[in-house]
Amino acid sequence: MKIKKKSIFVIIPLFLTMLLSCQPRVTKHGNFFNTENIQLIKKNKLNKSEVIEIFGEPTLKSTFSDNVWYYITLIQHEKGYFEIKNLENKVLAITFDENQLVKKYKILTGEDSFEINISNPDEAYNSNSELSLIQEFFSMFTRTLDAP
Repeated sequence: MKIKKKSIFVIIPLFLTMLLSCQPRVTKHGNFFNTENIQLIKKNKLNKSEVIEIFGEPTLKSTFSDNVWYYITLIQHEKGYFEIKNLENKVLAITFDENQLVKKYKILTGEDSFEINISNPDEAYNSNSELSLIQEFFSMFTRTLDAP
């Protein structure tokens, strides 16, 4: 009987420690914007420096134009070894006119996106061209001889 009581005092704290160590972790990435900041864009004609004061540096600038800025927000939920889930994913796209003033803005959420599944990533790699280690070693010499 004494052994059972002692083992309970060991098992319960061990069980509680294991249970508490599985607490979910929420991680936040990117630039965060709220409705107050969005109202500032809506009511005022802001320039680029004022947008930087409010939102900070953009997460991403358009490749084709310096007049489109993106602020990306991602909140993820992670628990132990389970799959990481995206709780919230928002993108604020701000377009500026030629006078560097906000022309328009758009908020994109997770509903605006779509998932791309790659069925077999090995298809991108041509498996017919795989060489053995010895073949690869000797082909290195033939490439050097063929080079000008």
